[in-house]
Amino acid sequence: MYRISEKYTFTSWKCNHYFEFISVKGKNIIVHCHLSKNSTSNLLKHLKGQHSTVKPIEMVPGAGKKCIYFCCHVSASACPSPAKRQKLNLSCPTPTITGEGLKKLVAWYIVENMLSISTVDSPSFWCIIEKIPTNNKASLPHRKMFAAYLEREYAMMEASLKATLEEVGFISTTADIWTANNRSYMGVTLHWMDRNTLKGNKAALACKRLRGRHTFDVIAAELEQIHSSYGLLNEVVATVTDNASNFIKAFKTYQIATSESDDDEEEQEEGVTFTDVTEKYFTSSTSTKTVYKINIAKCTALWTKASRSTVASEQVQVVSQRKLLVPSSTRWNSFHEAVSRITEIPMNELNSLCTKLGVKCFNDKEHQLLHEYCNAMKPLTAALDILQGDNCSYGALLPTLEVLMAKTLTLKDTLSRMTADLPDVIVKVCSYTFDLLANFGYLLPCTIMIREQSIVQYVLRSGGYEFESLNQFPNIKNIFLKFNTPTPSSAPVEWLFSLGDLVLTPRRNRLSDKRFEKLLLMRYNHCFT
Repeated sequence: MYRISEKYTFTSWKCNHYFEFISVKGKNIIVHCHLSKNSTSNLLKHLKGQHSTVKPIEMVPGAGKKCIYFCCHVSASACPSPAKRQKLNLSCPTPTITGEGLKKLVAWYIVENMLSISTVDSPSFWCIIEKIPTNNKASLPHRKMFAAYLEREYAMMEASLKATLEEVGFISTTADIWTANNRSYMGVTLHWMDRNTLKGNKAALACKRLRGRHTFDVIAAELEQIHSSYGLLNEVVATVTDNASNFIKAFKTYQIATSESDDDEEEQEEGVTFTDVTEKYFTSSTSTKTVYKINIAKCTALWTKASRSTVASEQVQVVSQRKLLVPSSTRWNSFHEAVSRITEIPMNELNSLCTKLGVKCFNDKEHQLLHEYCNAMKPLTAALDILQGDNCSYGALLPTLEVLMAKTLTLKDTLSRMTADLPDVIVKVCSYTFDLLANFGYLLPCTIMIREQSIVQYVLRSGGYEFESLNQFPNIKNIFLKFNTPTPSSAPVEWLFSLGDLVLTPRRNRLSDKRFEKLLLMRYNHCFT
C-alpha cells in the first residue's frame, strides 16, 4: 500500500520508478509512465493494457483532499533491480547548439534562399528560432547586429579565397555585363584546377555596379581592378566572354602584343562577325525561304499568345499537358528547345490549339520542316549543353566538336531535300571554328604535343590513362593545367546573374550595391556550406 503525498510523489521507490503523478479526477489517478512512450494515461487502464505482469489496483479511500492510498500488487519479475532501474531512467539529452552555431545556421538559411536580412526581426521567425535549444539561452541578434555578422563572414570568405589562390598556378575568369531594374553590373567568375586532384573549382569574384556607358575602356578598367584586388593581374591565363563588340574591342586594345606580326593579325581579325547559321541556310534557298519565314511567324505568334494571356496559357496546358517554352536571347539553344516543344504536339491537336488562339494553322510541309530542323540541330544543342556544363574544362572543346561533326553527318540520310544540306553547313561551321581557334592560338596545346611527340608517346606507353598519371610528368602536367583551366563558354557568369535575379527584386530596391554584391557572392560560393 503506497501513499501519494500532498506534493503528489510516491513514497515507494518501486512505484516512483514507474510513475509520476499528474492529477486525480474522482476515482481516476492520472500518472505519467516512465516505462512506455505514452505521455499520460489512466493508471488502471494503462496497467491492464500495457503491463500484464502488474495486477490491478485496489483503490482505498484517502484521508484528506490531496491524499490517496492505493494497493499495487506487483510481481517479482515486474520489479526491476536497482541497476536496471538506473538504466531505464537514462534518456538522451536534447542536443543544443552555441550562439555562434545558431547564427551560422540562420545565415546559411538566409543566404542560401536569398532572403532579406530583416527576416531575423520577423516575429514568426523568432517563434521558430526559440524552439531551437541553445547553450546558456543564446539568442539570435537583431537585423543590424546580424548584418555586421554577415560582413565578418564575407571578409573571412574573401581572405580564405585569396589564401587559396596563392597556391594556384593557373587561373581563368569569365566576365559579362548584366542589366536589371535599371542597374548594370559587371560579373566575374574565377576558375582553377586543383594541382593534386586535377578537379575543377570555381568561385565568384565580383558583381560590381557599372555606371555610365559600357565602353571598351570602362570594361577594361573594371576587369583590371577586379583582377588586381585579388592579386591576379599577372596570373590569369584567359578571360572568357561573349562576342559583344565592347568586350572584343577591350581585349584587342589592351592585350599585350608580342610582336608586330601579332598586331597586323589583330587588325585583320577586327571584322569577324557572327551570324545565325540555320537562318542563313533556310533563307538562302528559294525552296525553304518562304516556308521557314512562315514557320517562324506562326511559332512566334504561339509564344506571344501563350506568354501574354492566361487563357491562352491554360488552353496550351490542356492540349500539351505543359507550357510552351519561349526562346531567350541569352541562351544559344533556347530556340531549338522552344521549337521542339511545339513539334511534340501532334499536328491535329496543334492546329486545334492554333484555331482556339487565333493563330494560322500549320500545313504538312511546315510541320515537317520544324521536325527536321529539330532533328538536325539536336547534336549541336547537346554539345552546347556539355560545353556550358558545370566545371567543364577547355580540354572538352575539341573532343566535343569532333563528336558533334560525326553525329551530325549521320543524320543526312534521315532528312528530306529541304534540309538535306543542313548537316554539311553545321560541320563547315565547326571546321571554321577549328580554324579560328588555331588563329587565336587556342590550339597551342595540340601544337606542343606534336613537338613533344616522343614525350607523349612515352606517357602513353607507360600505361597511364588517368589524370593521376600526369604526376609522373611535371612538364606535361603544367601544359595540361595551363590550357585546360579556361572554360569553353561564359555560362558560369550567366549563372551568377541568374542568382542575382532572386536578390535584386523591386521589393528590395533599397538594397545597396555593395550589400547586394556580398550576398550574391556568398550564395554563389556557398559560404556557409
